[in-house]
Amino acid sequence: MGELPRSPTPRQVQTRWSRYRAVGSLAGVSIWSVPERVEPPNNPIDERSALEDRLEFQRTTLLLKCGGLTPQQLVLRSVPPSSMSLLGLVRHLSGVEAWFHEYDGQPDHLYFWDYVPGAAKGFDVDPTRAADDLASYQASVARSRAAVAGLALDEVSPGEDYTLRWIYLHMIEEYARHNGHADLLRERIDGATGE
Repeated sequence: MGELPRSPTPRQVQTRWSRYRAVGSLAGVSIWSVPERVEPPNNPIDERSALEDRLEFQRTTLLLKCGGLTPQQLVLRSVPPSSMSLLGLVRHLSGVEAWFHEYDGQPDHLYFWDYVPGAAKGFDVDPTRAADDLASYQASVARSRAAVAGLALDEVSPGEDYTLRWIYLHMIEEYARHNGHADLLRERIDGATGE
């Protein structure tokens, strides 16, 4: 197997992903454009396509929940005692993408945010870092795609006893769970609901 490409830096991803690109970080200004989301086909070509399409749908749903909000809105917490916020979910899922990163030989579950001992899995948020957190999320997703491109679903991840198929299913489950949280958080912020 040849070497996988190095993952881009968050800044490189921020400029290349025009659909999801942060457009600024000024207080009171929305930093995320709303991405276009394509419904996965009802009759996928094969199992791999079905898994990839459903995961991409879930990834885009997360970005839709954050689209059009200001940094201050993205860090609004749900209800006490929860520390959950939309930006916290983005940060958390940046790290969860590391399930795929195992395949590129550079696993690092804390790669995309500054690690603070005792931090709540990325839920410690700062509105001044919202654009950087989005770029880190996008870089994490890009790295995930590159790490598993062309691998068989039965491929077992290095250092773990999970097949790529299991990881896809786990990631879809993880995103679906957190997108439910994101839906409630978004409704609390501005009343917006739905996928």
